[in-house]
Amino acid sequence: MSQNTDTQKLPEVVRFIPRILATLREMNGVAKAAAVKAAVVQAIFEAGEPVNDQMLSSGVPKYQNDIYWARMYLVNAGLLEPSKVAGHGVWKLTPGGWQSPLDMSTAAAIYYQTASTSSQGNKSKDEADLPAPSGDDLQHDLEGTVNWQVQLKEILWSLSDQGFEHLCAAIMTANGLDQIKVTGKSGDKGIDGMGLMSLDDAGLVSIRVAWQCKRYTNTTVSSVEVRNFRGSLDHKTDHGIIFTTSTFTAEAMKESVALGKAPVRLVPLDQLIEMLKKLKLGVVSEPEPTVVDAFFEQYRKSWPSTPFGSLPFSTLS
Repeated sequence: MSQNTDTQKLPEVVRFIPRILATLREMNGVAKAAAVKAAVVQAIFEAGEPVNDQMLSSGVPKYQNDIYWARMYLVNAGLLEPSKVAGHGVWKLTPGGWQSPLDMSTAAAIYYQTASTSSQGNKSKDEADLPAPSGDDLQHDLEGTVNWQVQLKEILWSLSDQGFEHLCAAIMTANGLDQIKVTGKSGDKGIDGMGLMSLDDAGLVSIRVAWQCKRYTNTTVSSVEVRNFRGSLDHKTDHGIIFTTSTFTAEAMKESVALGKAPVRLVPLDQLIEMLKKLKLGVVSEPEPTVVDAFFEQYRKSWPSTPFGSLPFSTLS
C-alpha cells in the first residue's frame, strides 16, 4: 500500500472505525445511529481513553463529528450499508463489515483508501474538523436550497424557552402521555414537565415521567446538568428525559447510563428533529419532508406564569 498508515500520525477519527464495527457486531449487525454512538462512547470510556468534547463551528462536539465521518469511511469501504439499503438513521454491517479485522493498521488503511486525498496521496485537510456528512451519506443539499432538517433546526433555535418547553410537552402528548403538566421555572427544581405513561390499553398501570428542556444554540449539555436533573427526580418518578436543541458531551452520555443510578434518556437535536417528523408535529412527510412553519408560531411566544400559591381561593361557608 502506497499510503502512509503510521498509526502515530493518524487523526482522531480513525480510532472510531474499529469501534463502530465492534459495536455493531455486539448489536447483531444493525442498530439505530444514536444507539451506536452511545455504545461507542461508553466503550471508549470503559477502555480509559479520552474523548474530545471540543465544540466545532458546526455546533457539535468533535467526537460526534468523528463518529459520523468514520461511518462515512466505512460506507465508502463497503463495510457498512448505505442509507438507501440500511434505512434512514440505521447503521448496518455488510458481510465485509462482519469479517474486517479490528486493528488500527486496518483502520488506517480504510481511512487512507476512502478519505478525500490530494494528488500527492496525502489529505489536504482533515475532514473530521469539517461538518460531518448527513445520515444520508454524501447526498448534500443543492446550492441555494434549504434542507428541511436545517430549516427545522433554525426554527427550534428561534423558539422562546417556554415555547420549547411546551413543544416538548406536545411531543410527550403525541407519544401517549396523560395528565401532562408543564412546570417551567417556577419552583420546578430542574423539572420542566411531567406526566403519566400508561403501560396497558386500559390505563390501569402507568409510570410517572419527568423531563427537562435545554434550548441551547452554541453549547452542549454537560454531565453536571445530567446529575443535577437526576437529583431533582423524586422516588415517585420512574423515568427522566432531557431534551435539547444542541447535543451532549461525552461525559454527559456516560453519566446518563452510569451503573447504580437511575438512567436518564438524552434527546439531542438530531433525534428531536426525527421525533417531530415521526409524530407529524410541524413536519409533513409526503411526498418529501416539508416543514410547516406556521405550526411553530405558537411556540415562539412567551407564556405568562402565575405561582400556584398566589391564586385566589374563596372559603365556602
